[in-house]
Amino acid sequence: MKNHIKKNVHYNPFFQSYFFSSSEKNNKTIFNNYHNIIRIIKKFISIFLNISFFILIVFDTFKKESIGNDLDTIKYDIVIPLSFKDEKNILKLESLLRKYINFSNIIIISQNNSDILKEKNSINIINEDHLLPKENIINIFIKMGINNTERAGWYEQQFLKMSYSKISENEYYLLWDSDTFPTKPVKMFENGFPIFDLKKEFNSPYFTLLNRLIPNLNFSKFSYISEHMIIKTEFMTKLIETIENNKNIPGTSFWEKILLSIDKDVIINSGFSEFETYGSFVDNFYKNFYKHRKWSSKRDMVRYFNNIDNLSNNDLQWLSKDYNALTFEKWDIFDSKNLIFITKYNPKKKCRPKRFFKYYSRIIKKYKFQKN
Repeated sequence: MKNHIKKNVHYNPFFQSYFFSSSEKNNKTIFNNYHNIIRIIKKFISIFLNISFFILIVFDTFKKESIGNDLDTIKYDIVIPLSFKDEKNILKLESLLRKYINFSNIIIISQNNSDILKEKNSINIINEDHLLPKENIINIFIKMGINNTERAGWYEQQFLKMSYSKISENEYYLLWDSDTFPTKPVKMFENGFPIFDLKKEFNSPYFTLLNRLIPNLNFSKFSYISEHMIIKTEFMTKLIETIENNKNIPGTSFWEKILLSIDKDVIINSGFSEFETYGSFVDNFYKNFYKHRKWSSKRDMVRYFNNIDNLSNNDLQWLSKDYNALTFEKWDIFDSKNLIFITKYNPKKKCRPKRFFKYYSRIIKKYKFQKN
């Protein structure tokens, strides 16, 4: 009897009387008690989530962040390299650009002359092969002994943005990524000076390459990568000349020198950024010419909404409270549970978007969608 009792007694003082048993029937009771405790804990978590949302409702002021009270008076063209995958979004993008930015023309650089583009008289199209054929970049990859050339198109789009400076007829042009959509008015000038929009991002291969292309640059603690950039044509032309005049790097054209300066183990991923390169060059050689501004955007919109078509006007209005632009990166993965939750619980009426996404990713999703 003593051995039997020792085997079935739980010695935690608090639970000793609760879990003491000497039969299979009581063991089943123990299981049920555990199950009840788990249910109570889950209930408390649910109550906690509801109270937290109530707190967000009370304390969020929905104060609208503005990056300009009026539109630019300096005119410029918007230049957008466009891949085939993003052509379906061009009509939505054009609509939002015209609503929020004061520019002269939209210039599309593309190899695919689709019906969508042909029917848009308001958009000017430049065949990318006239600026830089993709085959030239692929040949460099092969020359470097790299058989995986899937990343060639990614580099080509960046070189096309730089090459446009050779044919630009204006003092400035605005680069804008085709997967990025503005949510509120955007001014690119302040008192006649262009503005760099800055974010927090760091990719060491970009700066390793920059030191090879243009040695002894001082780097900013912020990143110039904001999915758009206002370019002064003269400065971009000078950047290209500076790279091409570097005799320590093989090759003749700027894009060839850039590619041949990237390490082989890096080039198949992300070895170069046109925004980081131009921003660093200008802030070193033309100090204080550009104004600096904090830019707030969200790049992982695919995982929540899949594509821009799933955003209603109310969604855009809500997201604009914290974000200047939204990016739908093609490599990201959509999770339908995210969209179901956002649609069902309608956080637009409960809290600001930045707080919601932070709260959602850390707590709500983990709890709501865990396996029973």
